[in-house]
Amino acid sequence: MNHIEQIKDDILAHPLHRACELELVSAVDGRSEVRFPVNDFTTNPQGALHGGIVYALMDVACFFAAASKLPPEQHAVTIETHSSVLRAASRGEQVVIRAHVDRLGRTLAAMRAEAYAINAEQQERLIATGSVTKAIVQTA
Repeated sequence: MNHIEQIKDDILAHPLHRACELELVSAVDGRSEVRFPVNDFTTNPQGALHGGIVYALMDVACFFAAASKLPPEQHAVTIETHSSVLRAASRGEQVVIRAHVDRLGRTLAAMRAEAYAINAEQQERLIATGSVTKAIVQTA
C-alpha cells in the first residue's frame, strides 16, 4: 500500500469532505485531482457553489498533490492560501479541482490549483484558481 492509499480514507472521512461528497480521482507525482457535485450542501443561498467550499477543497487537492511526493514520515500543513473565484458553478454540475506542486523544498511546498465546473454535456469551464503554501513537518 502506498502513502496516498494509507492517508486517503482518513482525509476523505472528514465530516466536511463527506458532506461535500468529495472523491479523490488521482494523486501521483506531485499532481492530484479531486471531484465533487454542486449539491444542497455545497451551494450558497442563491444556489451557486459557495466560494468557501472552493477554497477548502482546493486546499485538500493541494494536500494530496504534496503528499504524493512526500515519504510517509512527512506531512504537509497549510500556512498560506489564496483563491480567486472567477465565475459560478450551479447546482447539479460537477466540480473537478486539479492541483500540482510547483516546488517542493526541505521545509516548504508551493502548489497551484484550478477548479472547473463540468456541465451535463461534459464541457469544462474554469471557475477558480488558487495557490497554497504548506510547511513540511515530521510526523510523530
